Amino acid sequence: MRNKTLQPYVWILISGFAFSIMATLAPLAGRACGWQAVAISRCVIPLVLLTCWARWDGAQLVFWGTPVLWVRSLCGSFSLVGTFSVLASVHVTNLQVTDIYTITNIFPIWVALLSWPMFGRFPSGSVWLSIVLSIVGVAIIQGAELQAGNFAALIVVAVSVFTAIAMVGLNRLKRYDPRAIVVHFSATALAFSLVGLVFFPIPTPVEEFSTVHLWELIGVGVTASVGQYFLTKAFTAGDPSKMSVATLSQFVFVLILDVTILGHDLDPLKLLGIPLILGPTAWLMTRRVKTSALVPEPAPALTESGAILAKSAASAESK
Repeated sequence: MRNKTLQPYVWILISGFAFSIMATLAPLAGRACGWQAVAISRCVIPLVLLTCWARWDGAQLVFWGTPVLWVRSLCGSFSLVGTFSVLASVHVTNLQVTDIYTITNIFPIWVALLSWPMFGRFPSGSVWLSIVLSIVGVAIIQGAELQAGNFAALIVVAVSVFTAIAMVGLNRLKRYDPRAIVVHFSATALAFSLVGLVFFPIPTPVEEFSTVHLWELIGVGVTASVGQYFLTKAFTAGDPSKMSVATLSQFVFVLILDVTILGHDLDPLKLLGIPLILGPTAWLMTRRVKTSALVPEPAPALTESGAILAKSAASAESK
């Protein structure tokens, strides 16, 4: 493509589509082998592929690293385990893939909220309003299930919080090769997934494991690797703030695949809750884009906090 300005947006679309396929394959594979096996596949294949890629390029990998790197990997691992425990078990939780991705997208709001204790920036009124609207959106989407004692949606909310914590320290890891960060996270998440295999009950399969399910597991890992690769390329070449807004296009892919492949119906009431969650997220990100354009050289504190919000779309690393 000759127009290099548009290249990052194309890469974002490719990344979003790849992650959407991953999100669609996960519940299909989970019907035969449980969420633990799906999470392990999500960790192992990117770990192997990105390690080989990094070694081929001569990039230095990290074993111990800094405390910030471990916070990012540990919180990302909690997020991954929580995501796949729900994502690969939608046939049990009755939580649709669209619902899961809608609720997890509130994490940029938590990032903005965490800037208060981390950087001394008291959240603005728009942030507090975004939090309230997101809570209302979650209540609309999963209110009936919560009243019935199905608290799977709360796991997804917790996932968004862990994702936010993982993203807070991401801008402090610039001295590492991005592949080294992903490899460190994948290895840590793999250990958490193996612990989940040992200490958490494996859901009773509703289908007999077959070659199709094996390919679905492989597809989960491969699409996660492709999605991460193009996400990294996009954030490296394009403006992080604009890329963050562009990543919300992934929701459209998820919604289409959820309806066409997984056969979930569109609930009009749930559709009302979606803009209450995605709207404030897009608003905060868009405001960051405008601020970056108006203030070429912001103060250091604003730069650090703004970079966190801009990079928060890289949460795909922890899903």
